Amino acid sequence: MKRVIIRGCESYDKEKIVKIIKEGIEKLGLKEKIKGKIVIKPNVVLAHKKIAPSAFTRPEIIDSLITSIKSLRNENLSFVLIENSGTGIPTSSMLRKAGYFSLRKTHPELKLSPFEEAVKVRIPFKKGKVHKEIKVQKDLIDRDFLIYMPKLKTNVLSHGITSALKLNIGILGDKERMKYHTYQLPEKIVDLLEVGYPDLIVTDAIEIAMGGNQMTEHPLNLGVIIISNHPLSHDVVCAHILNLKPEEIPVFCEAEKRGYGTLNINEIEIDTEIPLEELQKRTSQRENGFRRVDSVDGPLKVFAGEPYCFGGCHGVFLDWLYMLKDRAPSTFEKKKDIAVVIGEVNEEIKAKKVIIIGDCSKVKGKIEAKKISRIKGCPTRHKDLILYLLIKAGVRAPLFRFDLIIDAYPLLLWGNLIGFIKNLVSFKESENKI
Repeated sequence: MKRVIIRGCESYDKEKIVKIIKEGIEKLGLKEKIKGKIVIKPNVVLAHKKIAPSAFTRPEIIDSLITSIKSLRNENLSFVLIENSGTGIPTSSMLRKAGYFSLRKTHPELKLSPFEEAVKVRIPFKKGKVHKEIKVQKDLIDRDFLIYMPKLKTNVLSHGITSALKLNIGILGDKERMKYHTYQLPEKIVDLLEVGYPDLIVTDAIEIAMGGNQMTEHPLNLGVIIISNHPLSHDVVCAHILNLKPEEIPVFCEAEKRGYGTLNINEIEIDTEIPLEELQKRTSQRENGFRRVDSVDGPLKVFAGEPYCFGGCHGVFLDWLYMLKDRAPSTFEKKKDIAVVIGEVNEEIKAKKVIIIGDCSKVKGKIEAKKISRIKGCPTRHKDLILYLLIKAGVRAPLFRFDLIIDAYPLLLWGNLIGFIKNLVSFKESENKI
């Protein structure tokens, strides 16, 4: 049964959240199915108290989930929390900044498993359109029960919404994460459902993040928890809450086309204490930010050509602009005589500097500039964009901070070294068994 449960919860009060989650599990008929190794996948792309305080799954929700399950199932259970931040910063650092390490004091049976430090396995796809196989954490495959815990928020790279379907991007390593993260993003995300299909979804929508960069956007109090056993139905309802049309979101259309459910909200059983119209009214007070990148009046003049990639270079640069707007508004408003080209542009361009972003971008018209440079990638990574635009355009993004630089280089190297050793040991053990 395609069912979505919405319950009001104005604050991160553990007692109330536990009650809501327990009710949701029982109403969805999942109590007896929860057993053994339980894998939890939250949303922690970036967590930072100054520049990214609101766009990750709060630890109070995870604490309440584990408490709920332990009270419902009085037997030996183990919990593994998996994640890959995917920003070029160690996931372990993000889990620490998000407050997840303290969860182990209350729940000693909880294991935190950052992607870089985990044992991985390669899994072939039977129905993949763009992916034939992927490398994921072994814990994801060796599970008995899978729980996704999205943070409801807007995201300009995925047509205005991040929720249960988009959460699957975080099961991939950095290279595979960016592969096909272009106009093919809808097919990529739906491919991943073959491996990452949650048994239960518990969404942190008490405080959502809305209207800017997916990591740095500001909070909006929505005051609900959303629970479901069906990812597409869950996301269709979330889209309505954000005043988006599901039929205009390509990843939803792709999922429906492949038989993962319906976009018709009338065919989804919604059990809610608060009318959807009321929730829509709460989110309507702020724009979701999903628009063409050349319509945003930022510090650089943007020329956006074809093919237009919402999930690729156009979307990544728009995300960069919103990062400035969210956390460095004075920098966002300061104009520079610099033109940015994304895609194939046919017009003439005149500026002091011209920066061409992405492998397929080019200018067919005349360029008048003292300097022309290119930032490579398909798509260009956030990490590269932040660094190169500082060097080439003199624009310092809010994420260019000393504490994050320390994370992004020596600590990331250390995390990858731990992962390499673990995978080597695992390979030797499997050889010995043979």
